[in-house]
Amino acid sequence: MDVMQQAEEVLEAASQDSPPPYSGPLSPDRIAWLVLIAAFILFCTVTLSTALGVWHYLFRSTVAMSATLQVATGTVGIVPGADPTVVAVREDRELTNTLTGISTDSLSQATILIRENPLEGDSSTLLAAVTLQGDTQLKFNFARRPRFEWSQNPQHVYFSALRGDLDIMVSGVGDRRFLMEFASDDLGSTEGVVVQIRNNGRFRVSVTEDEVRVLNLSGEAFVFFREDESRRAVVSDGQELVARIGARSLTRRNDSTNVLQSGSFSLLRGPQLIGALTDWQCSVRQQQAPPGNFSLEPFDGRVSLRLNRFNNAQSNGEVRCTQTFAGDGLSVAEFDSLRILTTFRTDYQSLSVCGRAASECPLMLQVTYFEKNGQDISHWYRGFYYADADARKRCDTCIEDHVNINQGAWYTFDSDNLFNLIAEDEKPARVKSVSFYASGHQFDTIVSEMILLLGESTAG
Repeated sequence: MDVMQQAEEVLEAASQDSPPPYSGPLSPDRIAWLVLIAAFILFCTVTLSTALGVWHYLFRSTVAMSATLQVATGTVGIVPGADPTVVAVREDRELTNTLTGISTDSLSQATILIRENPLEGDSSTLLAAVTLQGDTQLKFNFARRPRFEWSQNPQHVYFSALRGDLDIMVSGVGDRRFLMEFASDDLGSTEGVVVQIRNNGRFRVSVTEDEVRVLNLSGEAFVFFREDESRRAVVSDGQELVARIGARSLTRRNDSTNVLQSGSFSLLRGPQLIGALTDWQCSVRQQQAPPGNFSLEPFDGRVSLRLNRFNNAQSNGEVRCTQTFAGDGLSVAEFDSLRILTTFRTDYQSLSVCGRAASECPLMLQVTYFEKNGQDISHWYRGFYYADADARKRCDTCIEDHVNINQGAWYTFDSDNLFNLIAEDEKPARVKSVSFYASGHQFDTIVSEMILLLGESTAG
């Protein structure tokens, strides 16, 4: 009896200590359902986020392409990242995919070489080369490509805040989509002019405070005002488009013509390469062995015409390539502008001087023409060298000094308007031929392009 009474007392005490029945706003069943639904939503969110992350990684993610700043002459200033300090650069420098300001002065020139794969270095095909002429500044924003081959995103290169003059060569675009953009304003601005290039070609872009000029030498470019992309204008071969920022106007001019055949070696493909050495008649001359050599070959990621002579040569030799206009020559009297454009690099010269008779330079340009009287033949020469010990600054028949550039760096030369450089009574009426040649004892010169451009004067 005592045991039963103690058990009843324990049960009674336990019943007094147990919590009261649940009386919240939601029933336990409903709470269970809410927990289940929340877990399902969390599961779906994690699954979807993971799937989207994997999809983005496979199809949308990008990696940096190689961007190398190569100084052709003088000193170039760069402002890397957010640091406002200007760094003076005279040698090659890799550009990271962070905002980098780049500027040249009146005596300097630099080229940004874009390659797809930074790990392959110079052996990687050159995608594009952007040359900053003197007194030019821009910002390099990024150069990216899709991480995987199956992505539909383009190779994307972006420059902004451009002022000055650019020479642009795009030569490595293949099956993958490509987009190179140049903006007159900063990235993120709502105004300004944007120039887009989507395929291989050769272009010149000039930007002032109120004007953007795009000259298309080969290929196709697009120009539009940032706030109204629907007004996109196409710039075709031989056209120059002028975008006036203040007036918000776009004007085309059809006045520029490259009259040389197979001159842009880096843009030639297939049968065009075979025909290049037919259009350019190349020859070798030397006082004694060994002879020089010329060849059309890939060099530093681009196809070029290479002129060289080695084997410990100790006598004068020359490798020359010439394009001759048929008949009495090419009439240029009706044009307002005549200029030579060329891109090349001088890798070696054994002599430290250029000769008095337009010789011994690792590269010489020559335009042979009939003067205004139609009878006398004259020549325009311009030489280039890098060995500056005692280099002769001008040949006896030159009207300008030779140009001193850096060894092993690509240099883009613009002769300016020859009609303004040559005396009035000796101005060209008909051009007979254009030649470029390397001479001296030993030399190694690589020419990427040679253009003779006729058109209206760009002044005004």
